[in-house]
Amino acid sequence: MHLAIVALMVVCLVDVMGQGIAFPIFDALLLKPDSSFLAAGSPPGQGAFLYGVAIGTFFLTWFFGSIYISRLSDSIGRRLGILICLLGSIAGYGLAAAAIPLHSYPLLVASRAITGFTAGTQPIAAAAMIDLASNQKESTRNLGLATVGVSIGLVLGPIIGGVFSDPAILGGLASPQLPFVVGGILCLFALGLVVLGFRDVVTERVPLELSPLAISRLLTHALERRSVLRITAVYFPYMLCFMTFYVFAAADLTARFGYGAQAASIGMVLLGIGLALASGVLVAPLNARLSQRTIMALVAVLLCGVITAFLLVPSGPLALALLLPAGALHGIGYPTLLTGYSQAASTDEQGWVMGFSTALFTLAAAIVSFLGGQLSASGPAEPFQFAVVCGVVATVATLLIWRRQPRAEGAKP
Repeated sequence: MHLAIVALMVVCLVDVMGQGIAFPIFDALLLKPDSSFLAAGSPPGQGAFLYGVAIGTFFLTWFFGSIYISRLSDSIGRRLGILICLLGSIAGYGLAAAAIPLHSYPLLVASRAITGFTAGTQPIAAAAMIDLASNQKESTRNLGLATVGVSIGLVLGPIIGGVFSDPAILGGLASPQLPFVVGGILCLFALGLVVLGFRDVVTERVPLELSPLAISRLLTHALERRSVLRITAVYFPYMLCFMTFYVFAAADLTARFGYGAQAASIGMVLLGIGLALASGVLVAPLNARLSQRTIMALVAVLLCGVITAFLLVPSGPLALALLLPAGALHGIGYPTLLTGYSQAASTDEQGWVMGFSTALFTLAAAIVSFLGGQLSASGPAEPFQFAVVCGVVATVATLLIWRRQPRAEGAKP
């Protein structure tokens, strides 16, 4: 059982790690004026557009994968579902490592599409953690360990991206494709741990259903629930705000201060540290003293302030340092919103409502990636101005719409 928990923690780690590896590398590959992925004489903003498409493809395919892969694991088992996702990640890393020396942008986008669609290991691993628990206390402990794996992945990904691409550290061994090779090796290691140490505990299977109508049913059911819609009115603009900052912070550091993969990696590490510390230390005491409505209003206002400061400061190191409080604020806001979703659904609808929140998160990330690429072509400040507007909308929605709801009654859809 101990090895099974370790295996699932590593699965959560490598699932989150991939985002941190890609952002700083894509930033250096697509946004530098001498990028080999840009044709000579490319118009200003072309790199930002290509960057937005590459990142947005990952999140858009993750949106579909988060719905279908999780459902697939209910039918074929957690273990096989995790193995399929890990194999997809390995294939995606391999394509990315091949695309870079070939200077093939279509192959690079294809790698993100495969990696995104199979980025469903984290919710499956969390479900497996619950399956392994014999009581509520063990379930809470196991989910806490899954969060530890996620937090380590948030920090480790940018470190891998920065260290293994930096000639100053590895000399001639460093290259933009090496971090993806390392990521693939770590996924292979996680796959080995799952094969050797994890077996499905729950043997009951639901009928296999991969209907194209799954997405419409998910959204339709949410539209029928006022309690869920109230949280969504805050959650969606908030996620648009934070994800715009998250996706384009590294690109802005490069555009304004000439930073490359290493500095962008440091920024992602700071954001991950802030998120991990705040979610682990501050969420419980804040929720014990303040209402969820008050917490979310404060988080949204302060996040708008941090993004505005990031946009206006003339100092690169200071702009870099602002990613720490941005991560900390998200570490408070995100679990508070998830708690709101949990309270808006009945006890037997928790899986459905968490799946709905994940789908909205990936949809928001895809929107900001594609739209932000277009906005960046108009000017580097545009995505962050959009983020602040979304943060203001989230603040207003929190003050006007958010209500504390008793746990809803109803059946699982």
